Amino acid sequence: MNRSPKNIQARVEHLAERCRETGMNVTPQRVAVYRALLESEDHPTPEMLYQTVSREMPSLSVATIYKTLDALVSLGLVRTVPVDGDRRRYDANDETHHHLVCSSCGKVRDYTSVEFDALVPPRRVAGFAPKSVSVTLTGTCDDCNGSGKGGD
Repeated sequence: MNRSPKNIQARVEHLAERCRETGMNVTPQRVAVYRALLESEDHPTPEMLYQTVSREMPSLSVATIYKTLDALVSLGLVRTVPVDGDRRRYDANDETHHHLVCSSCGKVRDYTSVEFDALVPPRRVAGFAPKSVSVTLTGTCDDCNGSGKGGD
């Protein structure tokens, strides 16, 4: 994802447009949380976002972070990244990609794959109408494996 200041500002302006289209208020909290997500590469948890955003907005609560993330997901600007356990991680990258999740350290990375992009969901699954395919590979990153390669 392009994390240049110009692209981030354009995405924040798109947030404002989406909020207005759906009758949601464009609040400083929504803008700050969305900007923090756009600037992040580590697919943060709500608590990680709280640590980042509360530096600018000390009166912000963790509950507000959760509510804001739910609103951003409902607007289609953010998606939840499936990880093991009860943890929730979030991603504002709207480009086609998949995820690598380290089951040891919890690191989540974007992963692009022409093969995965070509997967077509079945038309119908018993009691379910699939719309898209997103692949999450769970394993152990090079740092945790001790190979020292550090990823890619």
